[in-house]
Amino acid sequence: MGTGGADPGESAATTAPAGPPWPLPPEQDALLTPEHVEILALCGGAPQSVAEIAAGLDLAIGVVRVLVSDLAEAELVTVTRPVPPAELPDESVLRDVIEGLRAL
Repeated sequence: MGTGGADPGESAATTAPAGPPWPLPPEQDALLTPEHVEILALCGGAPQSVAEIAAGLDLAIGVVRVLVSDLAEAELVTVTRPVPPAELPDESVLRDVIEGLRAL
């Protein structure tokens, strides 16, 4: 642990891990630092951004990115990437959908 090999994402503010099932197998639990365990507890199955985790643990974002990377390598969290703006629907399409729903 602590190598930071897997990059949890370019956009640290939106990378979201989701926690593992509890309890952890003893061999995995023995390898985790208290900070790793705190991240798993913070996530609790609900996605959290790296920034939210860092704020919750009062740690630097860079440190949390390394810790999340460790957890992702151990397959204890799932890291999702934010949707690039180019892949988001156009605002005019969303406005048309809202207007269509209001007309119902």
